[in-house]
Amino acid sequence: MSLIKKGISALLITGLIMSCDEDGYEPIEPVDSSGGSIGSVFSSFEVSSSGDGTIVTVTPLTVGVDSYVIDFGDGSTPLTALQGESATYDYSNVEASADYTITVTTKASGQTDLVKTEDITVEHTVQSIDSAPASPEVKRYNLLNIFTDASSVGTAGTGGKAVILDSGNNLLEFSRLHSDVGEFALSDEVVAADAFYSGVGSNDIHFDVYSDFATGIDKLKITLVDSTNGTSHVIDDLDLNDGEWTGFDLDLATDFSTPVTQFETILFEKGSTGTANDHATITVDNIYMSRMTGSTILNGDFEDGQDFWKWTTFTDGETNPFGSSSDGSNQDYDGVDTGSKTRGAKWSSSQSGGDLRTSSSRYAYQELNLVPGADYILEYQYAIKDDSGTDPIGGRKVVGVILDGQYDDGADAVDNIGDNLGFHEGYVAKGKFSDTTDGAGTLVQIPFTANDSGEVAIVFYAVTPKDAYIDNVKVLPLNP
Repeated sequence: MSLIKKGISALLITGLIMSCDEDGYEPIEPVDSSGGSIGSVFSSFEVSSSGDGTIVTVTPLTVGVDSYVIDFGDGSTPLTALQGESATYDYSNVEASADYTITVTTKASGQTDLVKTEDITVEHTVQSIDSAPASPEVKRYNLLNIFTDASSVGTAGTGGKAVILDSGNNLLEFSRLHSDVGEFALSDEVVAADAFYSGVGSNDIHFDVYSDFATGIDKLKITLVDSTNGTSHVIDDLDLNDGEWTGFDLDLATDFSTPVTQFETILFEKGSTGTANDHATITVDNIYMSRMTGSTILNGDFEDGQDFWKWTTFTDGETNPFGSSSDGSNQDYDGVDTGSKTRGAKWSSSQSGGDLRTSSSRYAYQELNLVPGADYILEYQYAIKDDSGTDPIGGRKVVGVILDGQYDDGADAVDNIGDNLGFHEGYVAKGKFSDTTDGAGTLVQIPFTANDSGEVAIVFYAVTPKDAYIDNVKVLPLNP
């Protein structure tokens, strides 16, 4: 059996070649004519593929025939071609791989038909699209990437594959959705209420889906599977746009068959009333969940080090926000005295910003989506070493700021620190947290009102020749 694959421009399947020393040809009895005895010889035929792998050309190697008939073995009407010509046929793309028997029969006036067959396997690999939707504009830390350019927390399972465009954009491709199911398996379960952090969740999920109706599907069914509880959350017959990317923003509480509390597998299928054509392929990108509006600071006790405080981009600067420390407050995040130090955030003299800003300065940054116009308090504890050293002008200090907006580049945020909703400069230098009377340093509370968009950011930095610390950062509604 010969194998024909997509992308192979000419895969040759050759039968027995005519030779004086071989018996691989079929002569027939000659007939009389004025020119003497003549006959027909059918030695073999060549089969080659082109295009997407399902376009097959058959070229018989014959002598003394008028024409030949080719049956491509899929139930279609056989094709007829003249001596010396080839015949081309395009097999269906419905199956990814299918076996056929090609039968070639010679036709010559007054002579017996000669027949040869060849078994072949035709494999069709879907041609990937070369376009991608725009990357999500949801701000940093407010996006849980399930599958985007930024990251993936799962893999394409049954019926799917990952595609990387020349641009570097990552896409998911699911084919044969006539009856197959495309599966994307997450590496871990997503709990909607805790999608970002303990108690910080999401109310929605986004998908971008592409389908060309001539080779795809026109309606989509999405299922979020919760194997732990044996539950499937379904939304059916979503309308796709023909030859365009379609974006879906789905409410986890109301848009599915039942409210989605958790899931670890996403299934893609043809909609119940939909139509599938050709190889029935869809392409998927930008699967993500948005952080719900709320004032919860993530990793406010710094027990997870720099998580949720670190910059992605800081032009001509340092993306690390601070140095992790075991010299934090004696109080835990709930204000309970633990009797010993907890973890915290630390700045050394070389990491100082403000008047001591250099390319090594470090700035902690975290975004929040608050209720527009609502009143809040930024609360934290700080401590500054009182060791001898040359103080900067104005003295050593720890600075907390509520920025009036959110920034992709740390350099832009620092340059616009004056555009804020509130700030505090703390000058109390009594040593590390453990050196203070209660081991809790100095408590700061900064009242502020959220802007019209609700998109704000919290920034911390230190200006000191010695070490400085913060711990237990919270943003609290003023009138909960």
